[in-house]
Amino acid sequence: MAGQRLGIRSFAIVPNRAALGTGLLALILVRPLAAQENQACFLCHGNTTLFEGRTDAATLVVTQGEYDNSVHGAAGLACAGCHQGLTFPHGDPPPPLECSACHTRQAAQHNRSLHGQAAARGDPLAPSCMDCHGVHDVRPDTDPRSPTFVMNIPVLCGECHQEGTPVSRTRNIPQDRILENYSMSMHGEGLFRAGLTVTAVCTSCHTAHEVLPHTDARSSIHRDNVAGTCTRCHAQIEQVHTQVIEGRLWASEPHRIPSCVDCHSPHRIRRVFYEAGAANADCMRCHSDPDLTTERDGRTISLFVDEQAYNASDHSGTACAQCHADVTASPLLSRPCETSTSEVDCGACHAEAVSDYQSSTHGTLAAEGLGDAPTCQDCHEKHAEQDHTIHTAPTHAENVPQLCARCHREGEAAAVRIQSEI
Repeated sequence: MAGQRLGIRSFAIVPNRAALGTGLLALILVRPLAAQENQACFLCHGNTTLFEGRTDAATLVVTQGEYDNSVHGAAGLACAGCHQGLTFPHGDPPPPLECSACHTRQAAQHNRSLHGQAAARGDPLAPSCMDCHGVHDVRPDTDPRSPTFVMNIPVLCGECHQEGTPVSRTRNIPQDRILENYSMSMHGEGLFRAGLTVTAVCTSCHTAHEVLPHTDARSSIHRDNVAGTCTRCHAQIEQVHTQVIEGRLWASEPHRIPSCVDCHSPHRIRRVFYEAGAANADCMRCHSDPDLTTERDGRTISLFVDEQAYNASDHSGTACAQCHADVTASPLLSRPCETSTSEVDCGACHAEAVSDYQSSTHGTLAAEGLGDAPTCQDCHEKHAEQDHTIHTAPTHAENVPQLCARCHREGEAAAVRIQSEI
């Protein structure tokens, strides 16, 4: 009756879902009737005063111009393409939208993501497609007016993840002050100050739809995958970090080297040029104390690092986390080195030298568990290493006899053991 009073024929907007098949086929089928069907919808929904006073007015009012400028309008999609099963005239509420009818892959990714899992649990704060893309004014991500345009992504994500939002206050989010820290990070400086749209934004690292925790092996920010994520922008970084990764270790043995975020904390404020390696200043807050010690096997071990000697050493350009690769930069830990339990693997940078050592008498004895067999640190100062061409280095030719005598002079451990065998 309502349709007859308006001078419009009544019709049912009920597409056959089985016949539609894919989203592309659905678009083809509804295109010829799109203009005619949409005009009927705009008679009511294009009236800006009809829904005045309703809390959901913003989603119910759809003007012809707004829709025509959206990606759906530009594609000639009928209202019924999204609002399937809706009859005309109709009452409240309309059937829920199913974006997956056209966007199958993105919907599947969202369902697997943290956002989708929260929605499946019925979490009212879980974002839906429309929360990020809009409702009837969905624009392509190349449009500066779109919330998914690269310049707008941090603010879009910040609507939930900035300090003080319901999500940040009531949900267990490992990182805090995310938007603030990002805005002052290298990436944020590039985006907001320099206007570099090639800089990394939230979706560059976390992806747009399949946002997974870093503990998930499928996640783009999982330790085993984060290098691949970073190299999407930082191409050939293995050549820049050759002293750390020797190229082959980057892909073949990533567990032997620190992941990018171990040195370059993803949301923390960092300068473009570091004064003491990527995160050394954090370490030196404790390790610059001469009285810092620990107990190990009944012995008191000094944990002091002479920063002046370190800065003058061969390792001065190497960040602490590049050797101590099992440290974990996490706000959940009071000290990143809480997770550091293993010996430093010098082979991460010095693979050839370590291979030679392992096949030597010293390396063979060490592998057999002989307690007095020398290791790398017995001959090379770990935090004050000097090149063998420098006269003060223990490995300089003039100093090698004295170096070897530490074990092999009469009365020392190696001399005593060898004498008993020969």
